Amino acid sequence: MNSSIRKRIIIAEDHTILRDGLRAIFVDYPEFEIAGEAADGLEAIRLCTNLTPDLLLLDFSMPRKNGVEAIPDIKRQSPRTKILMLSVHSSVEHVATAMQAGADGYALKDSKQAELLRAVRMVLQGKKYIPEEVAEQYEDWTPTTIGMTNERKMASILTKREKEVLKMVAEGNTNKEIADLLYISPKTVDNHRTNVMRKLNLHNPQALTFYAIHIGLVE
Repeated sequence: MNSSIRKRIIIAEDHTILRDGLRAIFVDYPEFEIAGEAADGLEAIRLCTNLTPDLLLLDFSMPRKNGVEAIPDIKRQSPRTKILMLSVHSSVEHVATAMQAGADGYALKDSKQAELLRAVRMVLQGKKYIPEEVAEQYEDWTPTTIGMTNERKMASILTKREKEVLKMVAEGNTNKEIADLLYISPKTVDNHRTNVMRKLNLHNPQALTFYAIHIGLVE
């Protein structure tokens, strides 16, 4: 196959063993060429700016700049580059966060090789890819987050304790569990939680979780 028609891919993953594994998959397929590798979000942005690959395989959680935070810069510097987010997280909140940030697809790290290749090919063809197990939930996902245009500014109105409670709620802890961890009463936790929802104009735990992921409070 003529190398000029190969699809050039950059792998952005902070774990060396996972990068090696991903590279090994694509070596067996002459339609692809690994153009570069990055171990953090800033390096991913730099490589995409310099190399303008066809596809970026982008880890959700990375040092210096996580995948979600890196997407806007990558799309601005290399608009033709398609982005397939890779993650261990299968929650609809994580999928929605990545897609709203500008990802072209979302694949799970425990996917079988054939499924990952299908995701890559779909995204390269200009199609969106969402894992089947979360696709229906994603289609029905309607976060009550009023567009989230000033997320970090809004977060600045929260007290330190309110941010702690928001983070723990998003991580799936109950009021009692949060109370035990913070050495406060469940009633006090409930008060903080109510204040957070009022200040951010969010009205259910799912919206709180989506918000916390979106601003990088939890991964």
